[in-house]
Amino acid sequence: MINSSKVKKDKSIVFDKQICILVLGMHRSGTSALTGVLSLLDVYLGSELMKENFANEKGYFENNKLYRINEKLLAECNSSWDDTFYSKEKLNKLSSFDELKEAIKAEFEFSKIFAIKDPRLAFLFPVYEQVLKEMDVDVKVILPYRNPVEVASSLNTRDAMSMEKGMLLWGYHFLQAEKFSRGYERVFLGFDELMNNTAETIKKIDAKLHIDLYEKYEDNKEKIDDFLEPDLKHHNISIDNLSDNVPAIVKKVLTLKDKFDKKVTYKEFDKIYDEFFSYQKLFYNREIISFLEELHKTKETLTQKEQALHVKSEELNKTKETLTQKEQALHVKSEELNKTKETLTQKEQALHVKSEELNKTKETLTQKEQALHVKSEELNKTKETLTQKEQALHVKSEELNKTKETLTQKDKLISKQQKEIEALKDELVLFYEDSTCILAKTIRKVKGILK
Repeated sequence: MINSSKVKKDKSIVFDKQICILVLGMHRSGTSALTGVLSLLDVYLGSELMKENFANEKGYFENNKLYRINEKLLAECNSSWDDTFYSKEKLNKLSSFDELKEAIKAEFEFSKIFAIKDPRLAFLFPVYEQVLKEMDVDVKVILPYRNPVEVASSLNTRDAMSMEKGMLLWGYHFLQAEKFSRGYERVFLGFDELMNNTAETIKKIDAKLHIDLYEKYEDNKEKIDDFLEPDLKHHNISIDNLSDNVPAIVKKVLTLKDKFDKKVTYKEFDKIYDEFFSYQKLFYNREIISFLEELHKTKETLTQKEQALHVKSEELNKTKETLTQKEQALHVKSEELNKTKETLTQKEQALHVKSEELNKTKETLTQKEQALHVKSEELNKTKETLTQKEQALHVKSEELNKTKETLTQKDKLISKQQKEIEALKDELVLFYEDSTCILAKTIRKVKGILK
């Protein structure tokens, strides 16, 4: 059972809690553009986001894990996002939200501020309200809206949905989201507002939800402007220029657009809400409802199959591209292989030549080794002879030294004897001189006598 009591915001502890921004808006109402901008402002969206496709080239910015759980919850209560007979009482069939709680915890446990966007939230808000309350998460709400004629035209283009049904679904989603989100800090945002006056829109979000995003907007302005390119919004029809073909009850909702966020409009919203859902009971009996519910399920299944087919087609195209790339790479590798084989053949031929040269070199080396062996033996013999010669030389050296010693002794003896001869000569001269003098005197005497 859903606990429908509102979680009153305690402003004294807001910054101590995690903040979850719930984006409540109908398909094709600018919810993807808004959530993409929140992502660029560092609001975390989770780990697995829905991929872009032909219907939304910029991306959906929906968490796939939560999307699958939302689909399962609606299926359990025999409903879907395009259920024109939805009522809150259907949610009473749901018994457990443990899977949802675990998924939110796993995806956002460590994020200070995060956002969840899925058009199904307009129907499932009471479920998320209860789960986030149990998790003590501070809930804030953004309600993007767009001219319902533009929404219906976009759904007609995408899903071939009738314009009437598209506008009625817009009314159901908008009125449910408005009623469920009362009591929370919330802000209503027109798609044109976001596209044409982004800076003021961010300031408006900051002011209404008491979160600081504008500084990050200043830092990321160029990225955001590039993301919000004009082509992002097709089907431009003035919200003040609606024909008589627009359901009167939808027009009544739009008459309140300038005071959507005023509490004084609650009674007017309630009146329109009751009128809207009384029409539902008035015009459809149970048999028709059962038939349409089955039709909704069939359409939903068909849509899922088409989406799955589109995914498979994209995968096939990517596989074909990959295959083509692989074939091209294979062709390149084949050419490289052929060149490598040619090079290998040349290398083998060169190797054969080198092998023959090597064999010849080995033969020459063997001959050289044999010659070297002979030379080594000759060298050894020469070394032996040399050793013998050295030994003989040593003996001769010793003999020579002894001879030198003997010669030195002889030289000394000769020198001594020479000195003795010189002395004898000196003595002989002296003797001769003395003898001559005596003889002269004797002769003189004889001569004197003879005279």
